[in-house]
Amino acid sequence: MRLSLSRWLVFCMLFCCNFEVNAGVSLYLPLQINPAFELEIERLVTITKYPTLKKPYHVATILQYLEQVKNSHPSLYSRINRYIKRFNRPAGLSHYQAQLRISDSTKKTLPNARGLSTNSEGYVEMSAFWQMNEYVIANVGGYSNKQNFLNFGSFLSIGGKFMQFDLGYREHWLSPMQDNSMIISTQAVPMLGVTVSNVAPMTDWNMMYELSFGRLNEVDNIKFDGVRGSGKPGYLSMHASLQPLDWWTLSFNRTMQFGGGERRQVTLTDIWKAIIDPVRSDNCGGLSDLEDCKKEFGNQQMSIGNRFDLNLNETSFNIIFEMAAEDTNDYSNYKFGNKAFSLSLFIPYLSDTDSLTLTAQEIHDAWYVHGIYGEGYSNDGHKMGHWWGDEKGQHDRIGAQIISVQYSKEICPTSLLAIKYHTIKNGDKVTSGTGGYQRGHYLQLDYQWQYKSGLLGLHLYTGRDVSGDSFASLAFSKQW
Repeated sequence: MRLSLSRWLVFCMLFCCNFEVNAGVSLYLPLQINPAFELEIERLVTITKYPTLKKPYHVATILQYLEQVKNSHPSLYSRINRYIKRFNRPAGLSHYQAQLRISDSTKKTLPNARGLSTNSEGYVEMSAFWQMNEYVIANVGGYSNKQNFLNFGSFLSIGGKFMQFDLGYREHWLSPMQDNSMIISTQAVPMLGVTVSNVAPMTDWNMMYELSFGRLNEVDNIKFDGVRGSGKPGYLSMHASLQPLDWWTLSFNRTMQFGGGERRQVTLTDIWKAIIDPVRSDNCGGLSDLEDCKKEFGNQQMSIGNRFDLNLNETSFNIIFEMAAEDTNDYSNYKFGNKAFSLSLFIPYLSDTDSLTLTAQEIHDAWYVHGIYGEGYSNDGHKMGHWWGDEKGQHDRIGAQIISVQYSKEICPTSLLAIKYHTIKNGDKVTSGTGGYQRGHYLQLDYQWQYKSGLLGLHLYTGRDVSGDSFASLAFSKQW
């Protein structure tokens, strides 16, 4: 590919060195690795109307909003502040976890776990940082088990609060949803890439942006010019959000999977044309002006997210509505096809110790499959969006209906029980030869309690999946 990742990295580093910054870069909070702490952050986000619909969250901006709850929610303030203190030093270990797991013979991919499955008997994961100065931070992270080592959270941050560049294995979650993200999440392993974003909200509308470019791992069965080959497709994601009202945050997201295989040249012009005119780039034949399917560029997705942070009788809650689309409709750039709708209600405090999340999702056909990419919207064998993508056949052009309930209870000030239940009804159209689907039932129980300076945890994942197979897995963890 003419548009090489190395050239992007060199360009960004040179740009940063000449960019006049007025404040430093920021570290990031954990993403899908510490359920107890991340619940506290989501409570803070709702109460303070934190103006972003993407993750991971910047430590510096969270600290600013944390001051708003110092008097109104002292317990919440104390817990978050105590955890974030680990980032208030030049260098150190920010996360460490060791886990042991026993499972039955049924292998299941764990939700939002970077490709980990129930047959992973044990692993160790960690992340650390070194803040060289106000404008440069080196982050190192990953996990290791018997099979391999996964490099996630290892990247170099350069720049300032309005333009921070992250170079390396930085993760992305472009959705306001807590438990899933349709277009990019932590379900698959992260990719090597470069990301530019702002740490501090800009203008009176609290605008936030993020642009990233990366390369996926080697994949097979990429179609170009009638030939199937292997290669490393490029990946582009774009995010922008703003707050039209102090209780309403709105975001727009695009992702693009392109190149790889026998396609040797991809230029910035090709990418720009695909962004502004996806029909002529990705929809060939029929009513499209792109009659030659050999010239189809790649695979695109988009989403529009809304979070409404409200208050009723002194009870804070948020309502999330997200619409995502896997393609265009009727060969029009302004009509969305293969849509997915998500609706969620989050009540951070049912009482002083309880929280509740209710989610309903309707996903139309043809998500995470594509004519050019035989392995679909995947990286290293796992779908890059909603964890549901790994609960269907790789080539099944089906949708689903998903209902989720998440309830959290503080048993005492030093322990938390989180219960998640999902039920999935897959569509009937099956093309992979796997047969029909049944309604799936999935249950996750996570119990964490403080022990000295760390957290001990018990984690149960069990149920009957959409193929009718029962599964059960129990893990014990030690986390700092």
